[in-house]
Amino acid sequence: MTLLATCSANGSFPEVPSPDAVTPPPCTSAPSTVPRASDWPVYHRTRDRHAVDTNSPKFGTLKGAWGVLLDGTLVGSPVIAGQMVVAATENNTVYGLAAATGCLAWSNHLGPPVDATKQPCRPFSPIGITSTPAIDLATGLAYVVAYLQPARFLIFALDIASGATRYQRVIDLPGGDPPTQLSRAALALANGRVYAGFGGRPGDCGDYRGFVVGFALDLAGEADVYTPPTRRQGAVWAPPGVTVLDDGDLLVATGNSESTTAYDGGNSVVRLSPALKPLDFFAPSNWADLNSRDFDLGSVGPTPVDGGRVFQVGKEGIGYLLDVNHLGGVGGQLKSTSLQGCYAIGGTAYLAPYVYVPCDHGMKAVDVGGGTIHVAWKTLDIRSGSPIVAGGVVWNIDFEGGYLYGFNARDGTVVVRSRVGVSAHFVSPSSSNGRLFVPAGKYLLAYSGI
Repeated sequence: MTLLATCSANGSFPEVPSPDAVTPPPCTSAPSTVPRASDWPVYHRTRDRHAVDTNSPKFGTLKGAWGVLLDGTLVGSPVIAGQMVVAATENNTVYGLAAATGCLAWSNHLGPPVDATKQPCRPFSPIGITSTPAIDLATGLAYVVAYLQPARFLIFALDIASGATRYQRVIDLPGGDPPTQLSRAALALANGRVYAGFGGRPGDCGDYRGFVVGFALDLAGEADVYTPPTRRQGAVWAPPGVTVLDDGDLLVATGNSESTTAYDGGNSVVRLSPALKPLDFFAPSNWADLNSRDFDLGSVGPTPVDGGRVFQVGKEGIGYLLDVNHLGGVGGQLKSTSLQGCYAIGGTAYLAPYVYVPCDHGMKAVDVGGGTIHVAWKTLDIRSGSPIVAGGVVWNIDFEGGYLYGFNARDGTVVVRSRVGVSAHFVSPSSSNGRLFVPAGKYLLAYSGI
């Protein structure tokens, strides 16, 4: 299949054809999995989720490199170690592809996905692997969470050189309701543990609860579990999942919870110990109103920024600047400001002084330099995916309009775009060794020139 580019609306920036997409041919030699400085092993590259490829050459000329058709929709981002790209689909298949050519090194189908049309809550169907995997470069293992029939979550550790399953176990969600839960939050690695977040499905259907679950890297022993102190809801569902601080503590943002009277842990930024014990929290003073309107603060992951601060925004479009060492409790932000109609969902990117925020109608650059917080500029009107920065360019997918955009990182002007087709909501590209990897529906497209 060839995804043809169309002419730009104003002709003022280059329009690059997307690569042809084919069923991946088998590799004639195994791609190297030796770690490199340019690796992108977790969602948004690093455990702070800053989404900046610091090893990318300066952007040159974007060209389509290769494209492959996989067996299911890509919702999570591809992750990269050495010359191996690991991508996972909603059909519960994990692929190992050569970064240079897109040839197939291996695939591992982990089991039958769940037909969500037969469940009470059905965001899409089938539901298989929704969250972004994580690669432990020290051990060469890729961790993925799969949803298998009839309705159970399992975590797998796969050898990235061969795709073989090394470890696996069922994930227990105490007090949860697996037919109404969803694992969208990206996996995180820290403290000799792998962390996975869980929430619900669109419309707050069913008796789901929010969870963070932590396992030893061999998936053995007792799991650590955090769940907000609410009877239901309180999801940990934003695509970035857990953010890891320099000292190993974790930050998570929660969605709306049930109560509108007594605070019960929803619409919060929570600091957790490595063993998932709550240490501190922040919630907006209008948390109860946010609960009643399904205006999740936790629709975006927390972003650590310079000066010991944390930036947080959610569906209401209010940006908060927090003290990472004293989150402030209810109403305890350092500063806050309206992001001018930004209904925010997804993952941010951070290249000082800007946090690049995905909004429902465009991406906004929020200046947080020097303890300030204000909108510096916005892009054209797109259904913004979750941006990354590579080659001095902010890359973002208009997931409904069907374009990959490159924006100037300092002023938001369009540098280049390419027609990629409609993608999953809030989807994010990845970058490594001068290439950009773009999930677009059932296609994984690779570009060179960054």
